[in-house]
Amino acid sequence: MTPPTETESLRFAERLPGWQRWSGSLIFAILAVIIAVVAVIESLWGFYLVAVALIFAVVWCWRLALITVAVDDGAVILTGPAWKRVVPQQDVHDVSVAPDNGMNLGLVNWPVTTHEHGSLTRLNMGGSAAVTFSDSNGHRY
Repeated sequence: MTPPTETESLRFAERLPGWQRWSGSLIFAILAVIIAVVAVIESLWGFYLVAVALIFAVVWCWRLALITVAVDDGAVILTGPAWKRVVPQQDVHDVSVAPDNGMNLGLVNWPVTTHEHGSLTRLNMGGSAAVTFSDSNGHRY
């Protein structure tokens, strides 16, 4: 593979690990079926909405739970489910890289979380590998 030239953009995408996609989807699907059966038997229309929401959660686990980092000529573009930030390259400071030590920090990792009173946004699909940087406003990613 040849390294990209300056005019090409770099893009990295990360999905949930396979076991989390399978187990999460299976749990949501089973719950959706149980709630749908209860809704039919008891004629509870609200349960239909819950079943539909759980089916959406299955689709989310498989297709929408994705974070991407793209670097083009002028900006770093960070995206996650229902979240996007564009940071101009000249505003990127204090870049650090941490290798993966093979340990998962938790069984459930929300793709986009905000910490430390909004000064840190974390994009994660599991694992401890990280690329961290700050923008010119002091916000860390």
